Amino acid sequence: MTYDGMIEEIEAADKVKELQKELKKLKADKERGDADLEKTIDILTTDNSIKDYEITQLKEKIDMLKKQKKILQDAIRKNG
Repeated sequence: MTYDGMIEEIEAADKVKELQKELKKLKADKERGDADLEKTIDILTTDNSIKDYEITQLKEKIDMLKKQKKILQDAIRKNG
């Protein structure tokens, strides 16, 4: 093997090590990103469930107020 061939082989090995480190870093970044996405999805799902519950509660309150209004109107008509 020539001197130039040895240098090229060493440089190639160094490049492989460098690329392996970069790949490892990219994989770690991807895993963190995936975890962040899962956390964000969980937060949004929870927020959505809370909003659905609040909407249901408000609809029930509206229905109750309509019934109370009807009862009061009937009482006014009956006694008025």
